[in-house]
Order: sequence, then structure tokens, then C-alpha cells
Amino acid sequence: MRISEIRKELGKIYKERNSWDGGKGPFTESAIRRRELILMKQQILYRTEEAKLTKNKVEESFYLDLYKVVNDYLEELQ
Repeated sequence: MRISEIRKELGKIYKERNSWDGGKGPFTESAIRRRELILMKQQILYRTEEAKLTKNKVEESFYLDLYKVVNDYLEELQ
């Protein structure tokens, strides 16, 4: 995953988060879980970008694998 792809994915996450209604609820368990996963995905992308910039291949590989797992699970929820 290139830096430009990471930033594109982060842009999608920012749009998603802007669409959230804040504290208006009640939320279902699946909605809460989905939001948690999106926030995890955002953090993983930040760390992947940092690993790429510092040229740490081990961390980069770890975070890319973790990103794939979280992203696949998020797609299953939808």
C-alpha cells in the first residue's frame, strides 16, 4: 500500500466519521462495533504510514496484515 492509497483510505474514513450523528442514539451493538472498527482502521493506517516513512518493513508488514483483517471483518458486518 502506497502513501497515496493510505491517505485516500483515511479520506474515506474522515467522510464516514463526519456522517456520524454524534451522541444521538440509542445505537445497536452492530453500529457500535462498526464504529469501533472504523476507528481501529484509522489508527492502523496512521501507524502504517509512519512505518513507511521510517522505512520499518517489519512494522509496515504487521500493520498491513492487521489492516486487512480489520477491513475484511468490517466488510462482513455490512
